[in-house]
Amino acid sequence: MSDPACPSGVCGADVPPLVGSILTGTGLTLAQAAAALERGEEPRLTEVQRRIVERWAEERLVASERP
Repeated sequence: MSDPACPSGVCGADVPPLVGSILTGTGLTLAQAAAALERGEEPRLTEVQRRIVERWAEERLVASERP
């Protein structure tokens, strides 16, 4: 899935990796995918989607730790 002509991982002919909170092509929301990863599961995510989910989960963790 790596294309040297498309370093960002999201290119003009590609569908967006995320629409609203739904990960395109997976049927999972960000929260569902994050929970699956936390349980040790391997949902079918693109590299870009995995980074989005991991970042989303990190931001939620940081927000929950704030007083």
